[in-house]
Amino acid sequence: MTSDQLQRRIEDNFPGSTVVVKDLTGTSDHYQVLVISDKFEGKSMIDQHRMVKTMLDKDIQSGELHALSLKTFTPAQWARNGG
Repeated sequence: MTSDQLQRRIEDNFPGSTVVVKDLTGTSDHYQVLVISDKFEGKSMIDQHRMVKTMLDKDIQSGELHALSLKTFTPAQWARNGG
């Protein structure tokens, strides 16, 4: 899965979100992903991460995504953190 494919998949599942994907190794299976979405409102960080990982579960289980580092924020959290 390319970084563009991963970004589109997340954006499709979290409409209106900001998604930034970084390929950490150049091998298209180790990614760092930033997701800023209002769908995370009222959710703990663990729940936010679960929301993203659940939609990618097939890709993680198949090994297509070997490593995924997530940073998730609501727009308000992002603004408070100097985003």
